Amino acid sequence: MMIVFANSKGGVGKSTLAVHCAAWLYDRGFKTALLDADKQRSSSVWMCEVEPQVTVRTANTAEECAVSAQELLRSHDFVIGDAPGGLEDLSRTLLILSDLAIFPISPSILDVRSVLTATDVLRYAQTIRNGLPEGRLVLNKMKTRGRISTQLRDEAPKLGLKVAHNVIRSLEIFCDAPQQGTVVTRLRHKASRAADELNALFNELLGDHLEKYSQTTGGKELHG
Repeated sequence: MMIVFANSKGGVGKSTLAVHCAAWLYDRGFKTALLDADKQRSSSVWMCEVEPQVTVRTANTAEECAVSAQELLRSHDFVIGDAPGGLEDLSRTLLILSDLAIFPISPSILDVRSVLTATDVLRYAQTIRNGLPEGRLVLNKMKTRGRISTQLRDEAPKLGLKVAHNVIRSLEIFCDAPQQGTVVTRLRHKASRAADELNALFNELLGDHLEKYSQTTGGKELHG
């Protein structure tokens, strides 16, 4: 299964969620790969520090994306794609190949506008793939009492994508984790709030997929 984190702008936490998702799946016993198509290469560098057993590939062109994704899908349970900021050919290719497209959005009017463009590209991919990928909107970097965060939570369902119920708050530990070469779900009690939010989000987004995968392969168990 291929899961792609995408958006038409940067700074929404796309790479952060991609790395955490890959580590989360690996820690549950799944053979996982990360395909980094973002020119900054932050997710691939970070992933190598977090878990060397997760296969990491990079891609500079749409052709490289397609070839690498197909190769990785043949040898791994899950491939996590980190699309570049923007919806150029690299992003379009990843979306067309994916089964689940996750669009993080932070509390900013520019992020809200970016989703409208992303939705158009998602619909294009779904036309080619007969309904796939499934698209989900994730509210990220949310502030508990922030006015914009509250407005975004209210307006998100109108943006044309199914919105994840669980949100990720803006917590300092998300900045600390990469400096320590790890992810918050491996920091135990020091990051328990952030880890709980990520566990809830990934279980919501992937729980059904993991259960179906476990039933067909008989090899993996989903942990909380």
